[in-house]
Amino acid sequence: MLGETKQATSATTSLIYITLGSLISVWMVIYYLYLRNHNGSDTAYLWVAGFFCSGVVLFLIGLAVGRIGNASRPAETSPAQSPQVIAQTAVPNSGPLPVTPSGPAMTAPIMAAQPVVLPVPPNPPAYPVSSNSPDHLAPNT
Repeated sequence: MLGETKQATSATTSLIYITLGSLISVWMVIYYLYLRNHNGSDTAYLWVAGFFCSGVVLFLIGLAVGRIGNASRPAETSPAQSPQVIAQTAVPNSGPLPVTPSGPAMTAPIMAAQPVVLPVPPNPPAYPVSSNSPDHLAPNT
């Protein structure tokens, strides 16, 4: 079974053991009651006791396999991959850079790129313009 994991196998095995153990135990109780009402032999009681105990043991094994499979689940699964960090170069006035994924197709989601904020240089000092100053000396506004 190609695509099956160990988790599915342990769960299936546990279910089979629990089911078989329960059914065997129930039918042995029914057979015990029948033997008691119909004067069964010592050998028949021996077989009933043996099968009943075997059913109980199978039931307990099924419970144990289920717990063991549940406890080993973190070890069977692959560890979560850390998110990829993509380096950005600052390009003034170009807006946010596009994000292109790199690596295999089944990776952790890539965080959207944050826009790069560049410091804005301060405005040049404004000089007061008087009415008697020539136009060629007035600063551009």
